[in-house]
Amino acid sequence: MIDKTQLNSLVKKFKINETTVLREYLQVWFLQRLYSESKSKNIYFKGGTAIHLIYKAPRFSEDLDFTVNMDEKEFLKFIEKFFSALSGLEPVSFKQRKVLAGFRFLLTCKSSVVSYPVFINLDFSFREMALKPEKSIIETDFPIIFNSYIYHLSAEEMLAEKVRAILSRKKGRDIYDLWYLLNLDTKFNREWILKKLEYYKMKSVDMEEIVGRINGFGAKQFVLDMRPFVPINEKDKLESLYAYICDYIKRKLKDK
Repeated sequence: MIDKTQLNSLVKKFKINETTVLREYLQVWFLQRLYSESKSKNIYFKGGTAIHLIYKAPRFSEDLDFTVNMDEKEFLKFIEKFFSALSGLEPVSFKQRKVLAGFRFLLTCKSSVVSYPVFINLDFSFREMALKPEKSIIETDFPIIFNSYIYHLSAEEMLAEKVRAILSRKKGRDIYDLWYLLNLDTKFNREWILKKLEYYKMKSVDMEEIVGRINGFGAKQFVLDMRPFVPINEKDKLESLYAYICDYIKRKLKDK
């Protein structure tokens, strides 16, 4: 566990509160431990935290999301043993939460470094196969050394999932992540997007609908959703960033 001096130093470096920094330390530590296990090759990291840690998106994130290509019983046997081992290394505990599909666990850390618990949702989805997974090396500012690759969905597949998220829920973070992935020249793969939309029984990809959902979100809600996840010097720029993102995505999707 990082100590108070290390935490304060990273708070100054990242320009964000200590809760967010400690949460990210725990996220990176969890990933380092998970991907040291041989069975983790079938557990693919994805979502906003993956975009942040692997592709260096500037926004911080709160949950860890995974696609699992493994039998559910086999996974539960593995993960329960893994959680038990982690609880012997750091002041963390794990509790299963009820969800409609897949598995969710709440990681709770009660550390002497801060006077309150820190929480991370761990979400494991089994509903789809990873389309073309990749592996990457994670570099981090935390005092954690990786000795194995991180297995994850490709940027292309994460973009497809972000399009689905924009069409099925309202979170400013999805808009931000889509913009960031498009900035990386990530391929807009219609076939993969349609595959992702099958789960919600959607049969077409309508660019105007995507843009309409983004424009309809509103700057105020975008700012409220994003404020906890950006450095303090970026908070006042969120409203103008939203306007820019809307225009950027509209132009980028025009010829798709």
